This record gives sequence, C-alpha cells and structure tokens, in this order.
Amino acid sequence: GGGGGGGGGGALLAAATPAMGAAVAAASGAATFCPGRKPYHTILTATGQIYQQWQCRVMYKHWQKQRDLDPKGACTELTGFTRLVASVGARSDGVEEEVPSLFVKEYSGAELNQFHGYRVINRPYSIVQLMATGYWKDHIPEEYVLIAETDHIIMHAIPNTADLGSPAAYVFNYMGINNDFEEIIHRHWRAGCAGRTCTEPAFKTVQPIGPSPVIIHKADLEKVGVAWHETAKALKTDPHAEGKLGWVIEMWGYAIASAAVGLRHKLFDDFQVEPGALSSKRQLDRFTERYWILHYTYQFEYYLDATPCRPWMIGEYSLDKRHFSDAYPPRPLPLPPAGANVAAFWLVNAINEGMQNISEWPIPDRKGKPMGARVAGQSVYGRRRAPWFGRHDNGFKTEMKIMPLIAGLIGSKWSCKDSGAFTLDLLDGGDARHSLKGGNFRWASMNNPEIAKHCPIGACFYLDGGGFAADVHAVQAGGVSTQLVGYDDRMRDEPALFTCDKAA
Repeated sequence: GGGGGGGGGGALLAAATPAMGAAVAAASGAATFCPGRKPYHTILTATGQIYQQWQCRVMYKHWQKQRDLDPKGACTELTGFTRLVASVGARSDGVEEEVPSLFVKEYSGAELNQFHGYRVINRPYSIVQLMATGYWKDHIPEEYVLIAETDHIIMHAIPNTADLGSPAAYVFNYMGINNDFEEIIHRHWRAGCAGRTCTEPAFKTVQPIGPSPVIIHKADLEKVGVAWHETAKALKTDPHAEGKLGWVIEMWGYAIASAAVGLRHKLFDDFQVEPGALSSKRQLDRFTERYWILHYTYQFEYYLDATPCRPWMIGEYSLDKRHFSDAYPPRPLPLPPAGANVAAFWLVNAINEGMQNISEWPIPDRKGKPMGARVAGQSVYGRRRAPWFGRHDNGFKTEMKIMPLIAGLIGSKWSCKDSGAFTLDLLDGGDARHSLKGGNFRWASMNNPEIAKHCPIGACFYLDGGGFAADVHAVQAGGVSTQLVGYDDRMRDEPALFTCDKAA
C-alpha cells in the first residue's frame, strides 16, 4: 500500500471516522428511468483548519443549490457528497452535522517535516486512506467521483463527461510540459509503480492536469491513487524537482502518475475559472454561463475607484480568502467597488449567499458553530495595514507617489495630547516615532468606508505600534493637514484616543 508515514492498511481503517449529516440522494435510484445517466459522488478534500472549514461550508451550500436546480431534475448526476477531512488523529470538528464528512489522519508535524511543511501532501494521503476503508464501498455507491477543493464554488450542475479509463479534467495552462522537466519526470516516473504495471517513461505524454477538478471512475482512482501519493512524495523530497515544479508539485504528482499508469484524461478548458481583479476580457466573456466551477485562488484587489491593483498589491478593497486563515469571514462581506469586474461581484454574492443560508454561521459574540470559532474583526477593508505590505515596494513607497495626503505628511512633526502629552514624527518610508513609546510605529493610508464616519476617505491614515492600532483623521485646511485626530481601530464607536497639532 501507499500509506507512507501514517501506518499500514489496518491503521488507516481504524483511523477513518465516518460522521454523516443529513441523508444525501441515493446514487442509482433513478438509473432505470434516466438513460445514459452516470451519477457521481463529490469528494471534497480538506484539512481541519478553520481556513478550509468555512470554505467547505460555503461550497456544500452551493453543491446543494446546483443539485436542486439541475435541469435534469430527478435524473441529476450530483447524487452524493463527502467532505474528506485530514485532521489530527482523524478527530471530528463539529461541522459533520451540517456537511457529510469522513475524517482520516493527516500527516503529523514531524512527518510533514520531510515534505518541508507542505500540507497539500495530505490530499493524496487522505484519498489513499479513504480507498482503504469500508466507507469507500458502503457509503459511495456511485461508480464515479468528482474530486473537488474547498475553494471551489459550483456555478452550474456539472455533467459527467468521464468514462471508465478516461477521466474528465481541467486544463492548467501553467503546467505545460517543457524540456527542462524531462529528466525529473523520467526519474520519478516509476515512483508509484510498485506492484503494478507502468508504461515506459515518456515525458511528453504527461497532461497539463491536476487531481482537482477531476471526474473519475472509482476503478481508475484505485488505479492511480497510490501512485499519485507516492509520486508526489518522491517529487517533494527531491530538491531539484521542488525547485523546478514549485507550489503545484502535488499536481505534478497526479499528472505524472496518471501518465505512468496509462490514464488519458479528456480535457476541458472551461471546467473551471480562476478569476481575479486582472482577469482578461476573454476570461470574463459569458462569465455566468460558461463555467462549471469558480476556483477563488486568486485575489480581487481594487482601489476604491475600482482601479485594479497590480500583482503583489493589497487593495483598498481586498477580497482574498487568505485574510480568513484563522477566523471566519464576517457576514455579509461588502460588495466590490462599482466598476469592478463581473467575477468579483459573482464571488462576493456567492460567498454571502452561502453564509446567509447557514443559520449557525459564527458571529462576533461567539454564537454559532463550531463553538468558540473566532470571527475576523476585519472584512475586505483595512487590509493594507498588514506589516509586510507597508515595507513592500507596492506599499508605502507607492503611496507617497500617488497619494497627496501621504506625500504631504512625510517629515511632519506633531504635538499631541491623550491622557498626557507626547510628540509624533511621521517619517519617510512609513516609520513613525512616538516620544513616549519609541520608534516602532508604522503609518500609511487607510481608506476604509467602514470607518469613514470618523476617518474620511482621502484624509485618513493608520498608526500602528506601542500596543495600539489607531485610525487617524488628518483634518485639512486648504489642502494642508493642520490637525490629527486618532481613534482606536478596535473600539470604533469610542471617543478619540488623541489629538495633535502641528509642532511649532
């Protein structure tokens, strides 16, 4: 078997903990009345992190929606759903009452060290464990499965275009074969071939695919699953391969293993869309009709006037799933600026729809499930105050060139009052010096509609350090800042923290 660092088949079976929620439609009940129907079971691969937990809940709501809206009605091919969760000790997380779930073991921290902390390796590991359990046969009666990801939102009911020996897959254009990969691919071609017949190495037969989204016959997944896991592990522990193949190395594991075991996929350019603020007109053409899945892996970064930000920029409006890595998004998320592209509006509305239709979504007073889940204090605004961003070339260095407020404040000195008195120097580069609390302060623009009542757009900056985060209104007269009024960003309805006048 391909259990890797997690133990043998018996241990895998013992670790698998099925926890089913509401019953899902039977896989084959309508088969007699639906000629040509090929039901499939959606397997949503996930880990137990908060980051993926909230995405799973939104994804499942949209799976249910598209199943119910399927024009095929009772003949829908979307018939079963399992959230396959790799968690510590295969422990449940409380969401299984809402989303049908199976818990398997994730790699431990020590085991992950050999893969340089690459948690994505849990995806093939969890699939291998799944296929070693009774759940695979007893709870997944469909002959086909769709392998999906947590940050997928189904836009339309997906038809099963796969056949035995011919899975259906999305084309990843950034995974094209080039001659630089030949030696790596040939060296690892047989990594997953133990106990099975593999084809002769031929790097140009490797298709530009990953394991998700893929619709695949269960027999084909059984054929490639262990090989995918073993090949991904071999690639990740090869420094040369890691340097060449990068963050999609687990996807390469699947693509190489598929070629090695002789699986040829049908390729679909519009299986999914991966949009962002900089999406092309071609990608956005017929956006709401054309794609089966929206994969929100890229960011929607905009200035408030709907100008898209260049890469490696945090926008004044910043829609990025990574902002909610350790906390649930607050509901609802604000809509993008008027003039943002159609994908931005579709995605925000879809996430909001999912959240609003989950009655036990966590809210700031800690109600909801799972118990104690934290809700992010920020939504899509105010994200530019991230410490790394201020020091990036796209941060303060850019603001001083394009924002008159920032350019005019650089080098200014202020006499301030709170419960006492202090001076404040706003320095070049985004540093600031507080006479009582030292120089470990940062400042930059803060155009946030949520705080515009006391810190107006175009006249607001943040000041972070010394144990507090302040939003500072630069009161202006004749285009010149004459007074500063600072408010606690965490206590937005409270009176001002401090006021400052220009130092003589």
